Amino acid sequence: MIHLLVKLLESAGVSFGFFRLFDYLSVNTLLAALTALLFQMAFGHRLIVFLYRKKFRDTGGEFASLDTSSKRGTPTGGGLLIVLSSITSILLWGRLNNPYLWIITSAFLYFALVGFLDDFQKVRLKSSLYGLSQLAKTVMQLLYIVPFALFFVSPLNPVPGPFRTKLFIPFMKNALGDLGPALFAAFIIFVFFSILNAVNITDGLDGLVSGPSILTIAIYGIFGYIIGNKVLAAYLLFPLFPGAGELSVFCGALVGALFGFLWYNTYPAEVFMGDTGSLSLGGSMAVLAFLTRQEMLFPIVGGVFVAMIGSSLVQEKIGMRLGRRIFLRAPIHHGLTYRGIAEPKVVIRIWIASILLAILAAMSIKLR
Repeated sequence: MIHLLVKLLESAGVSFGFFRLFDYLSVNTLLAALTALLFQMAFGHRLIVFLYRKKFRDTGGEFASLDTSSKRGTPTGGGLLIVLSSITSILLWGRLNNPYLWIITSAFLYFALVGFLDDFQKVRLKSSLYGLSQLAKTVMQLLYIVPFALFFVSPLNPVPGPFRTKLFIPFMKNALGDLGPALFAAFIIFVFFSILNAVNITDGLDGLVSGPSILTIAIYGIFGYIIGNKVLAAYLLFPLFPGAGELSVFCGALVGALFGFLWYNTYPAEVFMGDTGSLSLGGSMAVLAFLTRQEMLFPIVGGVFVAMIGSSLVQEKIGMRLGRRIFLRAPIHHGLTYRGIAEPKVVIRIWIASILLAILAAMSIKLR
């Protein structure tokens, strides 16, 4: 919107030297992050109080091995804070005619809606165990994922045709091969669904999901900036995707929103993001991974999320069949707190692991 306003003013003969700054994608990205952060600082507390007064509060659940009593009564659905601050920032600093921005924003908002419905159901039934049914949640997720997969392999996709169905591997300059539209669409459905639910299942401790999300989204924002920049793409031997640089503005806004959310969500949390936040983050990361054609980078940069869902699947699919636990508790963070490690220490240690993985993922930009 700011970009359009500047163009309108210049066409009317009103021009100032600092207008040139808004032509730089890096400036818009930083301003998007700052705007989202300031939005959280200005309105975060008010929204938390609003959620509390409307009785939109966490009710916990009766788990045999997890004590959730200390968290009951905390406002939930705080993902609304992330959504509102991010969207406000994107509308201000994004180029609203950019197809990449529309695609990633649509995923962000859709999965925020699915998450909100789940949170609302839990609050209505006064138990975190009774949100949307697993079937209902899966169907609602696939209602976006399947059309996205079909769209991605179609000519409507802004990603240049030669790169839509090729499989790119980190640390390799050239694609591993071309899967073709049908096989790649199936690949998208599987990977998208996996990323979405991996992020969702990681949200279990105060501030846990925000740290790895900030790092993952920031790395994908860097990739978006590179592949959208003719000079950097040529220098680093990446394919050029005209317009993809606008993804960095979205990433900047979301990173700023997450930093602001951490102000209220660090231990002891004043608000939980709920599925409104975790599903919107997971959907955004999945779409970012495909639009930058770095979906195979996710097991590295999002390694924490992969470990969480991996431990849950192993416990559920293998451990239950064997009649014994593979892990003490799953996901991993619950196992660590069950051992007696303090919640803040668990969160910080997982953040450190995520930082190391993000550094490794960043190295793939040059080591190719």
